[in-house]
Amino acid sequence: MSGNVILIGWDGSVQGKAVERLLKTQGLACEHRSAQEAVNPVGASAEVLLVRESGAQAPRLPVLQALHDSGNHRSVILVGDCLLPEQVVQATRMGALDVLPEPLDNERLMAALQRARLSSLSTHVDEVIREDCPSILGSSPKMVEVFKQLGVAASNDLNVLLTGETGVGKEVSAYCIHRHSARAGGPYVAINCTAIPEGLLEAELFGHARGAYTNAVSDGIGKIEAAQGGTLLLDEIGDMSPTFQAKLLRFLEDKQFHRLGDASVRSADVRIIAATNRNLLAEVEAGRFRRDLYYRLAQFPISIPPLRERPDDIRSLVRAFVAEANLRLGLKITEVSEEAEAAALGYHWPGNVRELKNLVYQAAVRTRVGSIAGFPFAVGAEGECPSSQGIKAGGLESLVKRAVAGGRVRHLLEEFEALTLRSLMEAFEGNRSRISEELGISRNTLRAKLKVHGL
Repeated sequence: MSGNVILIGWDGSVQGKAVERLLKTQGLACEHRSAQEAVNPVGASAEVLLVRESGAQAPRLPVLQALHDSGNHRSVILVGDCLLPEQVVQATRMGALDVLPEPLDNERLMAALQRARLSSLSTHVDEVIREDCPSILGSSPKMVEVFKQLGVAASNDLNVLLTGETGVGKEVSAYCIHRHSARAGGPYVAINCTAIPEGLLEAELFGHARGAYTNAVSDGIGKIEAAQGGTLLLDEIGDMSPTFQAKLLRFLEDKQFHRLGDASVRSADVRIIAATNRNLLAEVEAGRFRRDLYYRLAQFPISIPPLRERPDDIRSLVRAFVAEANLRLGLKITEVSEEAEAAALGYHWPGNVRELKNLVYQAAVRTRVGSIAGFPFAVGAEGECPSSQGIKAGGLESLVKRAVAGGRVRHLLEEFEALTLRSLMEAFEGNRSRISEELGISRNTLRAKLKVHGL
């Protein structure tokens, strides 16, 4: 266990020295600070504040009150001698996660500290879940530069093109731009251009009139109208057909459109953010994507780097997703083993942050309580890109032998499918239309399979 504990109200006391010795034997860094220093922290941050107050000050709790009034967001444990029930109620109301009586029981104190540290982690991730904070994408120098660009994009109303491999966080980035822009009070609407059959995409985007097609029993607004005054995310824009590219270009030129089956011209004030895992400039040069549409969409391009190029983010992301799994699934994961962390740091992560989250969730659900010993990588996938590892090790026969030796035969078909899809995504540079065509399945089926495997 590692972390920082600030002791407030213990300095110079026999009890304080005993607590300090206990914390150090458990691998916890600790230091004494005054209440004023805790309210206005300088230097290293703390995960937990261990505050000592006295029942003799009843009904007041001056240190806890000062922390509460200062907007403290750190986890707090209150320790007190002869605390009155009224003080215990007040402490809980002011955010204390636990109230422990003196003399202290060491086991109870360590259990309270573990809960407090986990709560501190979970509180941060809860904010991420509720607010889609971009910190979930990482905090490495490369991602800090991306965040700066997101801030610039939020400060203007230009169309934005987000590029990056599958799973790097383009959707979260798009929402971040919207949430910090002048359009934050308006709607945020997203549409995945590959998830909707081309025949229905026009109606889905522009809306339709009654009778425009079978089962169109009433008029319906499209995503563009639904995003009026706000932001519209066009995800997987690189897979859009040439025919529909022309229709989208017409809308971008003057923000006017008409619903399917209706000649009436309508207009919409919408900011467009497009996202793709394709190299659109290469698609332009190959004649598969309109050059004029590209320049309309890429008024402010932002490229998000893959996870393998920013390994500094892996530890923090694993930590965040473990806490998120605890929060959402009611689990009690306390840590990730050094071996599991090392394996994560050495993995190629072709599915990027989405794959990492998928594997962390799988490992957390299987572990449920305590320490995660390892992540359920596809057979033969650790260390290198799975496809190259499997080929070097002797292909399918080697994968099967490893599964038998590792007692993972039950998961072999699922893992081989994941391995195959990863390899195809690399071989076809993320071109989902081409992959689905080669496999003989629909794009929706492929998309569902990729989602299952965190790709």
